Amino acid sequence: MNTNPLSDVDSDDRLYSELSRVNNELINAQRDLVQKNVRLERAEEALRKAHTDLERQVQQRTKELENTLSAFREEVSVHRRTEEKLRELSLSVLRIQDEERRRVARDLHDTAGQTLAALKMTLSNLENAVAPYPQTADFFTELNGLADHALQEIRTTSYLLHPPLLDESGFAAAASWYVDGFNKRSPIQVSLQLPEGIRLPASVEIVLFRVLQESLTNITKHAGSATVDVLLQADQSGISLSVKDYGKGISAERLAKMNGSGSDVGVGIAGMRERLKELGGRLEIESDATGTLLRALIPAPKVV
Repeated sequence: MNTNPLSDVDSDDRLYSELSRVNNELINAQRDLVQKNVRLERAEEALRKAHTDLERQVQQRTKELENTLSAFREEVSVHRRTEEKLRELSLSVLRIQDEERRRVARDLHDTAGQTLAALKMTLSNLENAVAPYPQTADFFTELNGLADHALQEIRTTSYLLHPPLLDESGFAAAASWYVDGFNKRSPIQVSLQLPEGIRLPASVEIVLFRVLQESLTNITKHAGSATVDVLLQADQSGISLSVKDYGKGISAERLAKMNGSGSDVGVGIAGMRERLKELGGRLEIESDATGTLLRALIPAPKVV
């Protein structure tokens, strides 16, 4: 068997070189792995720090939002309480106005009316006393006429403030009386349609009468209508008082404000809304170039 010592030495050198190369590669790979681990740890630390910072910022922002929301809720609550107080105050003013109207109407009828009636009696006695003097006849006729006119004006004013029929016979009778007088005093002619034999709670009847008064007053001032239709309906679904004129109507912009935010309305309409709201009702207004329809809606009370 032939052996070559030089061949064995070359083989060992190649093996050693290969092992050295592999060892160097392993060392380099280990060094790269250590560096990557270091970078990974640094990245993880940076991520943890960023996560902690983010959580802190989120908590801080959440707290700020909670404080802002709490302040907003408190502001809304205060606003609602203020609105409710204003509404209660407005209703109190309306009740006081109704009571004052009733009192003034009674005082006019009982005091001024009786004073004028006594004046007429005194004039009658005085006229009899001076009967021998014919030249005084025209004078006493004029005085009696003035006294009668004053009595009529006082009676009309008293009834307009608070018609006794409203308490005695209800809305239907008071509305019929009011519309008859309105037709005599105004060039506008009102057609009134009412259910027969209807009586409603006093709180409802006074609101309906004030709505009718205010509606016809507004029509006289602003509508330019020659005729008005008034319709009262009452059934199980509720009560509806409709006042329809055939005038120039309300502009779309103003109507939107009136039915939306409630702005651009007069004291009268605002008062009607408050009165109806207290009864759980609402006021609806529709208008175009053919006229305006005002509708007061009230949930059904017990109809008498």
